[in-house]
Amino acid sequence: MRYAETNSASGYSYPDHNVPASQKNSEWCMKYAQAAYYDFTVAFPKGVFYSNGGDYEKFRMYALGKQPINQYKSMLGVDMTTLNTQLVVDWTVRAVVSGYRDKAIARLMKQDYSIVCTPIDSQSKTEVDKYYAELRTKIIMREILQQQGSELANHPSIQIQSNEPMDMEELEMRIMNGEQFNRSMDAEMAIELGLYENNYQAFRRAIFEDLFDFGVAGYREWLGDDNKAKFERLNPESVICSYAKDGTFSDMVHAGSVIDVSLVDLALVTDEDGNQLFDDKTLQEFAGSIAGKFGNPATMNMGRMTGFLKPYDKFKCKVLDMYFYTYNEQTYTDRTDSNGNPVFKSEPSGRGDKNNTRYKRKKIKYVYKCKWIIGTDKCYDWGMCYDQKRSVDVKKKALTRLPIQLIAYNFYEMRAQGFMERLIPYIDDYQLTMLKIQNWKNRSVPSGWWINMDMLENVAKNKGGSNMTPKEVLQMFFDSGIIIGRMLDDAGNPLPGNIQPVIAMQNSVMAELVGFFQDLQNTVMTIEKMTGYNDITSGNPNPKTLVPGYELANQSTNDALFPLSYAEQNLCLRLAEDVFCRMQQAIRKGKVSGYAPYKSALGANTLRFIELNEQLSLRDYGIELQQQGTAEEKQWVFQMVQQDIAQGFLDTSDAISVIYTKNPKQAVSILAYRVKKAKQEAQKNQLQIVQANNEGSQQAAALAAQMTAAQKQMDYDHELRKLEIETQKEVVITQMKIESQERIALSNDQAKLGVADLTAEAKKTSSDITATGSLLKQQIANQKKETASV
Repeated sequence: MRYAETNSASGYSYPDHNVPASQKNSEWCMKYAQAAYYDFTVAFPKGVFYSNGGDYEKFRMYALGKQPINQYKSMLGVDMTTLNTQLVVDWTVRAVVSGYRDKAIARLMKQDYSIVCTPIDSQSKTEVDKYYAELRTKIIMREILQQQGSELANHPSIQIQSNEPMDMEELEMRIMNGEQFNRSMDAEMAIELGLYENNYQAFRRAIFEDLFDFGVAGYREWLGDDNKAKFERLNPESVICSYAKDGTFSDMVHAGSVIDVSLVDLALVTDEDGNQLFDDKTLQEFAGSIAGKFGNPATMNMGRMTGFLKPYDKFKCKVLDMYFYTYNEQTYTDRTDSNGNPVFKSEPSGRGDKNNTRYKRKKIKYVYKCKWIIGTDKCYDWGMCYDQKRSVDVKKKALTRLPIQLIAYNFYEMRAQGFMERLIPYIDDYQLTMLKIQNWKNRSVPSGWWINMDMLENVAKNKGGSNMTPKEVLQMFFDSGIIIGRMLDDAGNPLPGNIQPVIAMQNSVMAELVGFFQDLQNTVMTIEKMTGYNDITSGNPNPKTLVPGYELANQSTNDALFPLSYAEQNLCLRLAEDVFCRMQQAIRKGKVSGYAPYKSALGANTLRFIELNEQLSLRDYGIELQQQGTAEEKQWVFQMVQQDIAQGFLDTSDAISVIYTKNPKQAVSILAYRVKKAKQEAQKNQLQIVQANNEGSQQAAALAAQMTAAQKQMDYDHELRKLEIETQKEVVITQMKIESQERIALSNDQAKLGVADLTAEAKKTSSDITATGSLLKQQIANQKKETASV
């Protein structure tokens, strides 16, 4: 076995697929692998994957800031033969893009997804309908019994269990949201188990790196020896595939990768009978033909003197690990035996004449494999792949899928473009500008002073003092900034010419450096625009920026990184489907169990022990990826939950139910509905309290009215009694007055009679006195007359 270079003169052709399965042997498989390798490396132009022509290594070195510096030396005029140069620079590469690459990948890694499985087979549909029918029955019975006020409303069999809907409205909402039941959760946990045991986060980061650097990514999956799903990232530099027009490579018919295999591993390869395929003589001959190639030693002498190493132990070769589609014709006998009984059984592929109606034939799609040692006529591990991926749907049983899946964005005619291919010209501009700035700074001459010695000689310090020397004058200038000079000569005449003793000499160093730095800044801004980053998303926001500015900046970054996000999501969705298919195959072979985290919508992670249900292997599921909420959204929901608990709209059980709901939209909708129902219930209770208060008020008013009426009646009776008493009193008083008046009148009459008698007596007496007085007056008058006469 010797190595021979594959070139355009090799002329490999694909084998005929329309042959019985028994004829698809190692030679047939190797012919397909040889033709696929020839097509991709010779017939196809330079493009993606294995035929990238060294571009991928270049892109990855630029992404890591490890690109070769010699290209910049040549651009700056360095003699590459002698490496002589007048440049004074540090040739270290500035890894300017590495930081933006890391930030972009970190931002994308934070956009995590939840896997949502929906049963779509007929049996699952029946179970879903039964599940919802049982919930409807329970809700309706509970509501009827509650309306009737029956004690059976509190029976455990119709009480709300954990995470069950509260009423018909919530049940309908959950049906519209596509709430998953137990079978869906089992499928989701099966996928989580497969992803967790294959270190999915590290795989995901590697996919983002490939998409950023090369614009392409892919993986290979299989069912491992431990009866669990396995997958690995494919190095884009090693991938070989058929011509495809779609960026998802859904139309490719074969795919594989060129891997390095040591000759020690080849020495361990055996056939079905356990016989060694490659003996020591064959391997030594092969090692001699690949000496100096593929990083192998130039000679086979290494190891001979060690005593325990064979001459080929340090050698490795290139092997094409190829998977491809073909079809086999399944043959069945459909006849009636001599006893009249129908006979239908499987026959060897291709048996019987094509026109014989006794045989029924159906072409079924298969995936074959082959590991061809490139440049030789040897192969191993060939034939039909074990564990063909097939749907549980009977109508799709004849179809299968390749174990290799690829994705590319900005894809056309087997050419793809990644971020690094766009950025390399600007990275080179940045490095050249930095080198020029260094050289300019190191070789530039600062601004200086022109000193006029003629004006500094014989400068007098003061009148009568000694003259200062030029050195003393300059020292005075540099120490104090003050300088002494003359404008007139000894004769007092103005001095001719330049009389300034010290003149500042300016140069354009700073102005030219400003131009360099402006160019450097423009290059960095272009790099930021291409990676989607800006001052805000880079962590240097302007304090005066308003909220709309922040939103636009974040949207700009998300839009720039969307191709990476879309490609990764598409690839991971296919990975989830493949992992679940492999888990179904594993369940058919035996029990599958392990530990895996269960992520809820609000970020509650739980590491659970999982034992997959045997019925998963019989179900068909639709698988989707739903983006999980951001940390800010989760924090906001937590705050709202705490506020609602504090206000009495939620309790701890509701919060736990929401937190551990896997679907984020469902979690938020359940939260909103529970709060809405709690508010409605609170309003209902408040209304009942108001009604009760109103009824109490009415009763109190009626009682008050009765008491008022009774009080009024009592008051009326009291007033009436009082009136009677007053009336009696008045009657008595009146009677007493009458009697008193009668007595007074009688007394008055008696008094009047006595008075009349007295009056009459007095009058009589008065008359007597008057008469007596008159007599006396007459006597006196008479006496006066007599006296007068005397």
